[in-house]
Amino acid sequence: MGRDTSLSSVKAYFIPVKIEPYQVESFQIDLEKAGGEACIEQADANIILTALTSSSRIKRHIQNHQVPVVKIDWLKECLEKHAKIPIDPYQIELSHTPNTSSVVEEYEGHDQQTILPQLERCNEVLNRRYDNMPPDPMPSFDDDNDDDIDNGSTKKDTDGLAPDFINTKYECMRNTPLKARHNQKLVFLLRLLERQRLLNMQDKNALSYRHALAAIKAYPRKIRSVDEVKLITGIGKKISDLIQTYLETGTIPDAENLLGDTQFRTLTLFNKVFGVGPLTANLWYDKGYRSLQEVLDQAKLAKAVRLGIQLLPDFEQPMNREDVKELIDIIEKEIKNVDSHAFATPVGGYRRGKEENGDLDIIIATHHLQHGTDQFLQKIVSHLSDKGFIKHVLLISDKGQTSIGNHYTSSGADMEKLDTCFTAFLQPSRNILRQVDFIVPSMEEYPCAVLGWSGSQQFVRSHRDYAKKERGLSVKSTGIYQYSPRKRLKVDSEEHAFELMGIPWVDPVMRNC
Repeated sequence: MGRDTSLSSVKAYFIPVKIEPYQVESFQIDLEKAGGEACIEQADANIILTALTSSSRIKRHIQNHQVPVVKIDWLKECLEKHAKIPIDPYQIELSHTPNTSSVVEEYEGHDQQTILPQLERCNEVLNRRYDNMPPDPMPSFDDDNDDDIDNGSTKKDTDGLAPDFINTKYECMRNTPLKARHNQKLVFLLRLLERQRLLNMQDKNALSYRHALAAIKAYPRKIRSVDEVKLITGIGKKISDLIQTYLETGTIPDAENLLGDTQFRTLTLFNKVFGVGPLTANLWYDKGYRSLQEVLDQAKLAKAVRLGIQLLPDFEQPMNREDVKELIDIIEKEIKNVDSHAFATPVGGYRRGKEENGDLDIIIATHHLQHGTDQFLQKIVSHLSDKGFIKHVLLISDKGQTSIGNHYTSSGADMEKLDTCFTAFLQPSRNILRQVDFIVPSMEEYPCAVLGWSGSQQFVRSHRDYAKKERGLSVKSTGIYQYSPRKRLKVDSEEHAFELMGIPWVDPVMRNC
């Protein structure tokens, strides 16, 4: 099949209102693939494409009334049929009366001032190539001058464990802050190596790094010697050797080199796309793709993955706590219109105290539903979509479905028969689409849903391991189950769940292992 030239005579300008930046970018790419030209300046266009329907609103955005203004649906049909179809059914007739609308414009979602920076950001993310970029900078650490060794310390002092450290293989038994008080650079370097192992699909090795990282993050003083390290449960010989190198040189070369490694950084970018795990990321890299634009242009993609790529320029932007609070406020207000007894509980990284978040995990429950959910999730999603907040449903799961392919949430929580929906949700104040994941349990399931979805991944793994091996209990996001005799235990609250597991209460902000 030859090159598509069906739209070679088309020079189109897109009115950037009521259409998301990534959609504009996608239409421009598809138009040019069909031989057409996407014009930056209206004056160069022989057709104007728009998602607007109001003649008065369209007139605010056009300069040349002689150029036909056509619904964006025309382009969609042309692309689908690989042919230039007549514009007549899609053309919008504009009255030639002067525009007398008020100078106070109604809110339109995206205006010219916001769309251009968003298009620039979209272009940067999609065309980002690491083979011609300098290494990422090493962050600064506020414990660089941390030196808690007294001049009178003895070798025994420096080689022994910190006396107040809880030295256990169960990370859930100790407090782990979001940010290590000590050994911050060491944590950063080991995290790079853990990430590399994950991207290389070496899951067992990655888990070894997570055990070591959890211990070091919780360690109450600066690590003083490799003999001290060898006493810490969860740190094996290979990682001990790396820490010895760090203590002697101030760095771990294999980790620091990753800051400039093209493959590592490219795989990291690919893996950020919703629905793309390490396997797919590696397949793309092995095919020679080095940017997401190359993936869009050359790879055969499922619609969901293509959408995931197009959403990444928005999803990649971190949310501060005020951004997340804005989304929570909207959701709390709107769910009351679905069920007056509904309430929302933000979980994930936000609940653990993260200052910056890549997404929002939020649990919605209602006191009306004690033992089932009765399509409650679908009602919420439908309402928020009708209100214009949910722009895309990325994935929705009813009970009985237990996996979501190769995509994992930041908290590592599993779906485990809870109703869940992953969405692209509009943050109105910034006109940015955010990933918001909705989890809907019954009230019976609610305490363990909060526990499981709050994370961190390693904390959840640890408390489930402890409950199974030390208490004979199976803990899931749906509840706590006794093995013998097999029965479900009544769980009244998250605190009660800790009591049943025999684990001291750990505040969510201290579950960051």
